Amino acid sequence: MSIHNDLAKRTNFKVLLNGTPLGFSRVSNISATMEFEAVAEGGVNDRIHYLPKPRQTMDKLILEYGIASGELLRTTLGAGSELSLGIVIMVMPEKGMVPTATYEADWGVVTKWEIDTLDAESSGLVIKRVEISHTGLSETINKIGL
Repeated sequence: MSIHNDLAKRTNFKVLLNGTPLGFSRVSNISATMEFEAVAEGGVNDRIHYLPKPRQTMDKLILEYGIASGELLRTTLGAGSELSLGIVIMVMPEKGMVPTATYEADWGVVTKWEIDTLDAESSGLVIKRVEISHTGLSETINKIGL
């Protein structure tokens, strides 16, 4: 069996915000960052130590979906909405119920939302983007079967 058959597919994923499963067509900016400060060792000019800096900014997660008529749950994700129960993103395999990878943040807040340009000459979907700031994602990789 080729290793390419074991690679995670990019199309199946689940998103839970505050413990509620919501459907999104795209999730981007799944990342974690850490800043470091260079500190020269006193009296010795050839040694630099790198120490983690206190977090100055929050990471941003971007969720996108097509706006549907009669939609209630996702429309409550307005700017300032707090996700005190956290964020969970699960990458799902084609078959099976155990996620291939899980990305979690304990807390988040909606810092921005926007919709595409409304154009009367176009019949495309209206896409809404929701930007969620969080204090860091943790990653869990499922190693079952590896």
